[in-house]
Amino acid sequence: MTLSELLDKLDGQDDDATIFVDRSAPLSADSPALVVNSDTGSPPDGMSYLLEVYLAKEVLEVWAKWRDGRQPSLMEKSRSVIWYAEHDAYLPVEADH
Repeated sequence: MTLSELLDKLDGQDDDATIFVDRSAPLSADSPALVVNSDTGSPPDGMSYLLEVYLAKEVLEVWAKWRDGRQPSLMEKSRSVIWYAEHDAYLPVEADH
């Protein structure tokens, strides 16, 4: 599953779970990703921490709120979550232009 596919189904994920991605290449919407529940243990080799599911959901909520309720596309979801993971900050509205 890619990061964008995972984010498209994020609402169905447990808030306490963690998102992991393959960082062997630059992080993108097409990066392999998976969700690991806290009771399942560690991610497979080669996968690195990205964010907790509840944080990714929050990032997407803030994205929409800052853009007058508009819902993000899959690419916008991926970009905003990656931005947050790399900058520990929400994607500014100015970055959309």
